[in-house]
Amino acid sequence: MTQDTNPHLPELQKRVAQAPTDPGVYRWMNDKGEVLYIGKAKNVRNRLKQYVQMGLPTEAQRAKVGPWKLALIEKIADFDVTVVSNELEALVLETNWIKEHKPKYNVMMKDDKNYVYVRVSVQDPFPGVSVVRQMDEKAKYFGPFISSYDTKRLLDALHMIYDYREEPKALERLNQAAEKGDVLAGVKPSLAYQIGQSCGVSIGKISREEYLERIDALVRFYKGNMQDAKEKAVQLMQEAATSKKFEKAAKLRDAVQLIEHLEEKQLVSDTTGNNTDCIGIAILHGKTQAVVLRERNGKIIDEQNFTLKGSADTVEEALDQFLPQYYAGIPELPDAVSIPKSFDGVGVLSAWLTERKGKKVDVLLPERGKKAQLLTLAQKNAEEKLKAQEARWEAAAKNIELALEELQTVLGLPAKPKRIEGYDISHLGGTETVGSMVVTKNGKPSNKDYRSFTIQSVKEGDIDDYKALAEVLRRRLRYVAADVKTEEAKWNEQGMRFGKAKKSEQKAIEDIVANHPDELGQNNIDYKNYFVGRHENNIRTFARISEYKDGILELQSVWVHKDMRGKKLGKFMAKKVLSKVKNEKIYIIIKDSLESYYADIGFRHVHNPPQILLDEIQKSTHPQDAQLIMVYMLKDHKKDSSLSEKPDLLVIDGGKGQLSTVVTVLKELKLDIPVIGLAKREEEVFQPGESFPTEFAKDSQAKFLLMRLRNEAHRFANRHREKRLTKKTIGSALDDVPGIGPKTRQELLDAFGSVAKIKEASDTALLEIVNKGQLEKLRKRL
Repeated sequence: MTQDTNPHLPELQKRVAQAPTDPGVYRWMNDKGEVLYIGKAKNVRNRLKQYVQMGLPTEAQRAKVGPWKLALIEKIADFDVTVVSNELEALVLETNWIKEHKPKYNVMMKDDKNYVYVRVSVQDPFPGVSVVRQMDEKAKYFGPFISSYDTKRLLDALHMIYDYREEPKALERLNQAAEKGDVLAGVKPSLAYQIGQSCGVSIGKISREEYLERIDALVRFYKGNMQDAKEKAVQLMQEAATSKKFEKAAKLRDAVQLIEHLEEKQLVSDTTGNNTDCIGIAILHGKTQAVVLRERNGKIIDEQNFTLKGSADTVEEALDQFLPQYYAGIPELPDAVSIPKSFDGVGVLSAWLTERKGKKVDVLLPERGKKAQLLTLAQKNAEEKLKAQEARWEAAAKNIELALEELQTVLGLPAKPKRIEGYDISHLGGTETVGSMVVTKNGKPSNKDYRSFTIQSVKEGDIDDYKALAEVLRRRLRYVAADVKTEEAKWNEQGMRFGKAKKSEQKAIEDIVANHPDELGQNNIDYKNYFVGRHENNIRTFARISEYKDGILELQSVWVHKDMRGKKLGKFMAKKVLSKVKNEKIYIIIKDSLESYYADIGFRHVHNPPQILLDEIQKSTHPQDAQLIMVYMLKDHKKDSSLSEKPDLLVIDGGKGQLSTVVTVLKELKLDIPVIGLAKREEEVFQPGESFPTEFAKDSQAKFLLMRLRNEAHRFANRHREKRLTKKTIGSALDDVPGIGPKTRQELLDAFGSVAKIKEASDTALLEIVNKGQLEKLRKRL
């Protein structure tokens, strides 16, 4: 490191010479004032000197410092110091600031939101149990746990064994009554009690003493005593089987298996009753991994793994920064912490942990015995996990690079495809037909660029994957082909000019309408409502927007001169007019034969069209003709950053038929984008114009990438279809009930699960959510 590398060093050296020699916390910042690193020191000046007086002329000296610290020194431009009374205060302040600022050059635990805790409100007369992400000082906590799903699943299993649950609102009423010295009586059994999700303490089915015993059993389980829960589960399972309650017996069997799986983590066991955490730290190629083996009552009950953000040059540095952050989020501290190497802050850390726990907590460097063996195990696990992660990272990066290179070579692409898009169509027997677009960038999924399409051109009940695929590709690729401004520029090159109709053109418009009465209608012909396209001052196309009462808009009178037809001028005219409208919805009434034409523009079917438009159909000259009402939703056509980006390769789920459909769309839009089809049966890859599938090497990484993309498109399409189906089947019936708002609908669905079960529910159960008036309307509609 030379002063030329960082021009701020000379000034910083002068300032550091004047820094305090007291204990404190320091913050290094860059020239923008951004905090890069936060540290603590017994003597702040001496610690800061270690950063700014590193004039290292040789590589050997640079190697002693470590690349992470060197990178920091190259960027520092300013610092700030906060003096404290002692090292313990410095540790607490440092930990709080690191969590707040998340500096780039500090070793960081991952965001707290990744972890959950089991909370038991032991301060209440009737304690409650819940899963939370943040702790306070008013309860007992167990954790942190990595998976919210697994944590809730375990609590479900423990409820089957101990029957400890009660509704939060019921517990709140009980606790309020207990504080006042009141006794609740005459409470009716709740829905939760009827379905086995309440122990019944709120209605007097069990006493407070019995309830507290069940909560104590739950707490003992989380403290490591799992045998009692296992034995009771086995007993209940046998009783259920004897009573031929086989479904309950199966669930209890699963609970036993879950507990046995947890017991497998108790790798080492003895009768010492030790409560110790053993910390392993591994550093490899700039990555840092921490492993915590938690020993409770002499048993290793848990192993927690943390891949740390940032990096550290030494194990000592990683320990110094990781341990305070980790223990700041632990509700129940151990009696001792075993670490692989000592560091300057060991004594301060021990004092801080002791203060938090209220009794002595030792920070140890064991050299022999069981603690040393466990520490070796933790250290080995950290190293192995880090090696395995690095191997996966390297393999994944290498495989992706090979796959992209192979795609370029085998498919004859001009370059490695950076953006690849995969497409699939999904439906349920011709209903709820949807399409999906998934995207990889540089071989990795780009979820934010995924898009789904609700198919508009295929009627309910019809099955036409080719037509649906063509619609999806047209709707997606029209953003690439040209926007309205680009299209207009192309028409301008052919001598066309577009704008509002002039007063002098009123007669010309009337004559055109008179010559096409069935097509254009003859009512309310006012030039002020028309938008026209002219060639040499002659009208060659026009369209208009009509407004009905309540602000309902309809696109009407889309007309193109016979000499200009077949050139997509009508589609452009419709899009041009729509681009001028700010209303959220614009309707159109068309003949069946024009359905695909307007679907390409972006119109879609309407389930409940405005009555005034239905009346217009009845007034038409030929009402017997099949006519459709479609709608253009402005929100669906706002600029989309993903759709405006041109893909390097299109991957279609299907064989030659699907591929031919997409090629046709590309020709229509005059786009030159490579496309392939991936047939499911033999996983064959087809290219346009080729009779036989394209050959890939055995175990081809490129083919694996294509298959993953195709499977992801299939998954994403199915998910969109299922969401629509759920919304349609659940939402439609409840949406029609007057007086039932969105919040109440959601409460009903959360409580009963489906409309069918809401219909079957008793009045008493429903009245826990709705009032009598709402219940009456609910019964009438359902």
